[in-house]
Amino acid sequence: MNRFARTLPRVAAALLLALTPLRADDAPAPSAAPVTDPTLVAQRYQQIAAQPRFHEVEKSGLNPRLEDLLTQWFKQLGAKVGDFKYSSRMPAFESMLMSLLVVFSIGVLIYITYRITRGRAWTWDESRPSEPGEKELLAPEFYDEEIAQAIRAQDWHAAWLAAWRQFLSRLEQRNLVEADRTRTNREYLGQLRGRPLPAPGLAVVTAMVNAYDRFIYGRAAIGETEWNRFHRQIEEAALLLHLDDPRTSATAGRAAA
Repeated sequence: MNRFARTLPRVAAALLLALTPLRADDAPAPSAAPVTDPTLVAQRYQQIAAQPRFHEVEKSGLNPRLEDLLTQWFKQLGAKVGDFKYSSRMPAFESMLMSLLVVFSIGVLIYITYRITRGRAWTWDESRPSEPGEKELLAPEFYDEEIAQAIRAQDWHAAWLAAWRQFLSRLEQRNLVEADRTRTNREYLGQLRGRPLPAPGLAVVTAMVNAYDRFIYGRAAIGETEWNRFHRQIEEAALLLHLDDPRTSATAGRAAA
C-alpha cells in the first residue's frame, strides 16, 4: 500500500507533462554551422556588394555624349601631336618660346621703369640736377616753335609749360629773376616783389602762379579756354612789366656784366 502511494504521484506528473503542449519559443534553436568555404564567402560578398544601396552614383555636369566627344577629340589630338613631323624638336621650340617671353617681360619692365622715372614731368624737368654754370633757360624765341606745335596738336598742357618757360626766359633777360632749378615759381614771384615793379603787373603774375599750381601741380583739366586765358595773362603781364620795351644802354650794360 505504501509502495502504491509513492508511485501514484510520479505517474500523475508524467501524464500531466505528456499532455501539456510545448510553446514555440520553448523549442530549442537549431545550431547553424559557420560557413568557412572561401568560394561561398566570395559569392555572398559579391551578392551584397551588388546591391544598389552600396553603389555611389557619379553626378556629371556635362552631357555624357559631350563627354565622349571631348574624350575622342583629346585622343585624336594626342595622336596627331605624336605623329607631327617635328615633334622631336618641340622641347627646343618650347625653350626658345620661354626665352622670348622672358626677354619680352624684361623689356616691358624696363619701359615701365623708364616711364616712371623719366616720363613727362609736371614742370620743366625740375628733377634733373643742375650743373655749375649751366644755362637754365633758353632764349625766348626758342620756345615759339614748341608752343606752335603744341597748339596744332591741341596739347594744351605742353603749350602751357612751354609758354611759362618762355615767360621766365623773358623775365631773366630783363634781369628780373635769376633762373635756377632749385627755385620754385613762388620764389620767382618773391624776386619780382622785391623789385620796383608796377603793382598791377605783380598781381597778374601772382594770378599766373596760382593758375600754374592748379593746372600743372594740381593736374586740373586744361582745355582751350584755360589755355587762352593763361596766354592773355602772359601778354598782359609782359605789357605791364614792359618786357617788350627797347632795352636802355644801362640795362644792356648790366646784362652784359
